[in-house]
Amino acid sequence: MGSAKEYYFDDLGIDQHWVSKTFFTCPECGTDVHQEVEVPEPDYTAEKSRDMVTGGQVEIQCDGCGSVFEGDAWAGPAHCDIELIKYPETHISCDPPGYDRPPEDWYDESEVPDDPFSIFKSNHDELLLLIDTQAKGDGSSLLNRMIFAQILTFLEAYFCDTLITGLREHPMRLAQFAAKDGSIKQTEIKASDVLSDPDHVRKLIEHNLKSRLYHQFGSGKTDKNGKSMPEGVALWYSIAFGFALAPKDDDLEALRRYAALRHDCVHRNGVTKSDEKLTLFDKNFLQEALATANRIVNHVDDKIIKLKDRTNESIL
Repeated sequence: MGSAKEYYFDDLGIDQHWVSKTFFTCPECGTDVHQEVEVPEPDYTAEKSRDMVTGGQVEIQCDGCGSVFEGDAWAGPAHCDIELIKYPETHISCDPPGYDRPPEDWYDESEVPDDPFSIFKSNHDELLLLIDTQAKGDGSSLLNRMIFAQILTFLEAYFCDTLITGLREHPMRLAQFAAKDGSIKQTEIKASDVLSDPDHVRKLIEHNLKSRLYHQFGSGKTDKNGKSMPEGVALWYSIAFGFALAPKDDDLEALRRYAALRHDCVHRNGVTKSDEKLTLFDKNFLQEALATANRIVNHVDDKIIKLKDRTNESIL
């Protein structure tokens, strides 16, 4: 485990800030709060996963009433738990901890990169090297499961950043998206906020988009004509840009399968609901999952470029 930790932290030069995406209902005002919270870094020097869990204190501020809640946090490689000190009965849903920028930069304009494609490609190359040099032959190993989960994490980041940057570059599409997206079109906006900040609406929409779960790819349901019904990320991209998320149905189905497997990896320590130990994460599986993610990213980037070209042609 030490070699993997050195690879991520030393070779990649990553400044370590561990966060968990959380959701809870404010116990004081009833507002639904989606927020990234800085949590303790798991101890990857431990030999057993149960010994990697670390504890610490966190603060969470309600977006509605502004109340600040102190809590105790426990973070492991595949799970995170937070309990509010004054309201221990409040349930907080936490994603497994992962890297992010310092908390003061989360809502900065610089948070969304200008070129999500190149960032994914760089991460792709690093992961490919990691699979080749450090992945275990045992398809049930913790390291292999972590690599698999990281493939999905980098893909989620690409989907989020590309959706936001694409809508920034096409204001009319942003307006159309706001009119069609169920979550955004029902958002109440104060006139005073718009008058005090002309970018308030855009920032509000982007904050909404950043809080979404980008491993939701739908159930594969079809309409009465047998046509696939886009849900989750596929639906958001269809509304925003008018193209399919994946180049073929098999790739989208693979994403759904990967999302379910990722859930078992990070929430059940590699065990299914039926108590079956997952052993499929060997090198070949990891390479195929990474290749599928890369193929989808290439497809999306190609569509985004064509969208830009058509816009430039209409301007000329």
